Amino acid sequence: MIKLADFIDIEDLKSIEHKEQLWLQSAFERFNGFPTLENLWKIMDEIWHKYNCDPKNLDSRVDNFYSHPIWLLSGLFIDQHQISLVNRQIFAQWVSAKKPKRVADFGGGFGSLARMIAESNPETFVEVIEPHPHKLAIKKSKEFNNLSYKDNLEGKYDILIATDVFEHVSDPLGLVAETSMFLNNEGFYLIANHFQPIIKCHLPQSYHLYHTFDYALEEMNFKIIEKISYGTVYKLIQKLSLDRARKIEKKSKRLWFFTKYLHRRIEAM
Repeated sequence: MIKLADFIDIEDLKSIEHKEQLWLQSAFERFNGFPTLENLWKIMDEIWHKYNCDPKNLDSRVDNFYSHPIWLLSGLFIDQHQISLVNRQIFAQWVSAKKPKRVADFGGGFGSLARMIAESNPETFVEVIEPHPHKLAIKKSKEFNNLSYKDNLEGKYDILIATDVFEHVSDPLGLVAETSMFLNNEGFYLIANHFQPIIKCHLPQSYHLYHTFDYALEEMNFKIIEKISYGTVYKLIQKLSLDRARKIEKKSKRLWFFTKYLHRRIEAM
């Protein structure tokens, strides 16, 4: 029989509720240890269906989904998954090179990236903005004097980070515009997205942005600075214009609908 202590530090287990431990135990037994990334996505989809979540109606069912211990498992998985760790190390190294005073990891989840940044940059204040923080994530953050969890963005930041966030929200461009108001004039926005049907909680109404997200942000008056791993660094170079980005969004949705329709017609032939 698999023991949780074989995968989770005994001290960390004290921050995990008994019912969560039982669920984690069943998951580890199901896959004889940590699941693969693909199996982790499979579990997420199962729970999405269990709660009968509706991508067009992000109500309490979706809140329950994001409060499920699957996201604790996801955080624990990232902390030992080589590819995930390498990507976060690349992001953290890029942040370190900029020598920022304040950094916010928006939707930072379990805080793996934020902890890397805080450890490498003891003079940098790092905040994780997360609506569903787990007690274990908060416990781990307290190991650093320069790292904290917050409910909302406050003040101005030198760097904003949003990795694997905007594909989960109903209005990605609106949220980019809203959060960018917290950037310093010379600040950078590091964004990494997956606008693809990898898992059910990637909202289908945003798939069209897979090809057009960069164009929309350029119309919003962001300049693409560089590509970092699977992310992109943007810098606002003029006054933000969400209206112009909405025009790209409208065209993108029409084009996406047309290509989907055309693809279905070709398959039916």
